[in-house]
Amino acid sequence: MDAKLRRLLFKTIIFILSLSFAWWLIKSGSVQSLIENILPLRLVAEITAGVFYTSFLTAPVSLAMLVILAQHNNPVLTAILAGLGAALGDFLIVKFFREKISSEVKEFSKQLHLQKINSLLQKLHLDFLAPLLGAIIVASPLPDELGLMLLGVSKLSYRQIILISYILNTAGILLIVLPINLLS
Repeated sequence: MDAKLRRLLFKTIIFILSLSFAWWLIKSGSVQSLIENILPLRLVAEITAGVFYTSFLTAPVSLAMLVILAQHNNPVLTAILAGLGAALGDFLIVKFFREKISSEVKEFSKQLHLQKINSLLQKLHLDFLAPLLGAIIVASPLPDELGLMLLGVSKLSYRQIILISYILNTAGILLIVLPINLLS
């Protein structure tokens, strides 16, 4: 088995374990009791859920936390605070990505011929597609890493990326917590 397949298999197993752990947390009531214990510090719980919302490893746990928080709190306030945490998490990922991994990504993009695709998009004045696709991924409940990679390689400043991340994650979280709050 080659290294890429092993990494993909490893990430898939980790994600399945994370989903299983989140399911167990909800079913066992552990998240419920944790949230009830820190409910006076609701702000911390909502921001923490937002930070967890950004990574594929912690997204299931975040969703479990958001489900519990949505039942007890104002969904708009929950989305605003969790969106703040998600923007903070996304900022850390983008900062790490730009500073530590950019050389590896350049090599990876050469292998996938992404530079040719990027220059073609620029010639066709469609170079906005990569950041747009990145923004769509960030807004979705999908883990933000790929979307942040697309935003990170764009010419957007940190401030612009944080603003986009905050708005989109807040909207995405609101779409999750609002129906839960209405149904509970």
